[in-house]
Amino acid sequence: MSINFKNKILPVIALSVISQSVQAIPFTFEARSLGMGGASVATADLATAAWANPAMLTNQRPGDDFSLLIGVGAFVRDNDDLISDIDDFQAADDVRQVASDSGDLIGEATATLEMANIIKGIGGKDIAADVSGVAAMGIAFESFAMAVSIRSDAIGAGTMTNLSSNPTELLDKSFNVLNVEGVLATEIGVSFAKSFQVADRKFSIGIKPKIVDLQAFSYSEGILAVDGLNDVLDEENKADLGTFSTIDLGLAMDLSDSFRLGLNIRNLLTDEFDLGVNILNFDTEARLGLAYHNRLITVAVDYDLIENKPLLANPEFGDLKTQFLALGAEFNAFDFMQLRIGARKNIADNLTGGSKDTAFTAGVGLWLGFNLDVAATFTDNSVGAFLQTGFRF
Repeated sequence: MSINFKNKILPVIALSVISQSVQAIPFTFEARSLGMGGASVATADLATAAWANPAMLTNQRPGDDFSLLIGVGAFVRDNDDLISDIDDFQAADDVRQVASDSGDLIGEATATLEMANIIKGIGGKDIAADVSGVAAMGIAFESFAMAVSIRSDAIGAGTMTNLSSNPTELLDKSFNVLNVEGVLATEIGVSFAKSFQVADRKFSIGIKPKIVDLQAFSYSEGILAVDGLNDVLDEENKADLGTFSTIDLGLAMDLSDSFRLGLNIRNLLTDEFDLGVNILNFDTEARLGLAYHNRLITVAVDYDLIENKPLLANPEFGDLKTQFLALGAEFNAFDFMQLRIGARKNIADNLTGGSKDTAFTAGVGLWLGFNLDVAATFTDNSVGAFLQTGFRF
């Protein structure tokens, strides 16, 4: 079933995230990598290596000594049609109220039965929204390069708890509760990379010390009462978690003139934050990438070496974990236009519903005296896009 973002529920989850940032996604995207299915570890350039693999800072295109990039993206996933279920529940309640006011006992009973049937099938479902804003400046020298980057990643998710299909409890706001949780992670990093000759092949190593500032919010409300943002963003629902420092490590090796192997390890120093009831963990993540490239085409595959937990403390959102296998290609037309396609599949264990669907991606890059890159991704139950601009010389 395709996504049908209706009426009241999407603003509660998606806009509550957008209002705090301009995903968090375990391995962050920008427009070029998103267009290629998320593959970037062995293909990143001076503009994007700060997030994909700091070692790739030394693998810039000939003549590119400086780059500037600014971008924003958004992603929404409703793998099990939770939005439709909640909206249908509220619509059935509207019918029930009309029937009750008019004395239509049969209509009231029918609507109540419909509400109960919806609740019986709603358990275990969730929805997630991710928003990213990025900016980076890279400078390259003959065998050394560096970049300064800032990234604001947010993730918001909602799921149902305290479910009851008992007719006497369907109208009790303490039952059938929508729980919304979100985290905003703002990362500031400085990346350094240097290349060496190993067995007559180029070998690069990069590091990225970074500081991450964290905020969180949580909100619970019976789905009959959920209606907009009035309460979600109240100060009592927010928490400033503070900051932590960590390091990313990147490696890149030219296997031949056309093949390159890359490895990106994020958060070598881990941390955790006590939210009172639950613990929010920042764990180490690792992704391996292999790419073939020539003047006209680049083909790449990336693989997450371990499962990545969602950046949410509530165990109810455990099924939002990821372990991606990504495949992508870029076709270059005289350095004026790049056409990109890709696919990405979540191969983490014990996934349900639409979480297992393959996401297809497409994108285009244009050189108009400045760079303009646009990319989009979709499945039957998710959609996302990224837009970025910048220049290089």
